Amino acid sequence: MRNKTIVALVLCGVVAVAGMATSETIELTGKSTWSTVSEESMTLADGRTVTRQVLRGTAIADNPDTPLSHASQDCMFTTTTSADGKSFQSGGSCDGIDAEGDVYWAYGSADESGGKWYYLGGTGKFEGLTGGGTYKLSLRWPDGKVMVTWDGSAEMK
Repeated sequence: MRNKTIVALVLCGVVAVAGMATSETIELTGKSTWSTVSEESMTLADGRTVTRQVLRGTAIADNPDTPLSHASQDCMFTTTTSADGKSFQSGGSCDGIDAEGDVYWAYGSADESGGKWYYLGGTGKFEGLTGGGTYKLSLRWPDGKVMVTWDGSAEMK
């Protein structure tokens, strides 16, 4: 279950930050902290477990001038874990809202070796947003919250 939360939370955190200027590619690095809002699991006939999670968090870019640093995000992910608990696959999507009310969308996937995320566009300043990157777990608290580090790039059209 920890891996499922980590994958989903990492993805959510990564998609929160994009520093953009018109047609300029921006290199992204930062950290995100995420909490699970809800979680439902079911066991399949072959012993695998499917878990659906809703997550909320905030991403903080290493560059504080990035437009989406401190964006609020809501995400939903589904993770399938092997019967022995040693491997998993996860995928999901997030929306983020910045302080001015502009929205962006992203999706991602991961397995036990790591994760990737991709932007799908947005509204206002995020219309035409593209890009993506990778992430990894950096800290896990006993109460289930996680911190992840991420990097990638973003471009506005």
